[in-house]
Amino acid sequence: MIDSSTRLCCLIGNPVRHTVSPQMHNAAFRALNLNYVYLAFEVEAQRLGEAVMGLRALGARGFNITIPYKVEVMRFLDRLDPTAEKTGAVNTVVIDGEMVGYNTDATGVEVALRDAGCRGAGRAMIIGAGGVARATAYALRRLGYREIVVANRTRERALKLAEIIRELGGEPEVVPLEKAGEYSRRCEVIVNCTPLGMVPDTESTPLRRSEIPGDAVVLDLVYNPLRTRLLREAEEAGARTVDGLVVLVEQGAVAFRLWTGVEPPRDLMRREAERGLGVGD
Repeated sequence: MIDSSTRLCCLIGNPVRHTVSPQMHNAAFRALNLNYVYLAFEVEAQRLGEAVMGLRALGARGFNITIPYKVEVMRFLDRLDPTAEKTGAVNTVVIDGEMVGYNTDATGVEVALRDAGCRGAGRAMIIGAGGVARATAYALRRLGYREIVVANRTRERALKLAEIIRELGGEPEVVPLEKAGEYSRRCEVIVNCTPLGMVPDTESTPLRRSEIPGDAVVLDLVYNPLRTRLLREAEEAGARTVDGLVVLVEQGAVAFRLWTGVEPPRDLMRREAERGLGVGD
């Protein structure tokens, strides 16, 4: 029951209409009998600062940040945790007097790839160069990947990501997005950090079957739809695939713990997220 003591957590971004985070978090709050509620707010770029300051003024417990504000939001925060500092991106904020930025995406990607058997052998590719791509670079370095190809439409942003990879001790190579397929054939891990393939443009894909090695692991951070065009192409190539919901649930679980101090039921969060996508029971 929502009352005057209910703590607010939320998601801000643009767009957010595709998100299943409210279903996922609210189910976990109910299961643990926590007086919290999670909502999603679509915020225009020119109102981002107002939205962040408003959440502090309203006494919100914290919030998640999604596309396209994971880098921009940092200038409104009081401090960053070490992972957020190293990645240069924030996807979770805890409000407790001050506003502290965290990057739980990095943990989500690392767990997803480790569970898929990725152990730092060979070359990896990151498609995209936004906030979640920075988290992915951090995760890949934590797993031991040194050679990392960055494929992105905008060279300037790709070079910034390459600089972060070097600071993390990696060896980046920057290529245009349209040439990603020429380099992906030599990669053992491929992570899509772009919105390509997300609803409503579900037939878009950064790579085709012929450009994906059969022994690669392909992670698509798009989770709506759950089986993206990229993952279908990867399956046809014989590659091992990991859907974006794996990362969404793991990063969400870490954020949940930061806000509440309680470990959430990940299986329940996954089931509720799938139900929100129309693929659950």
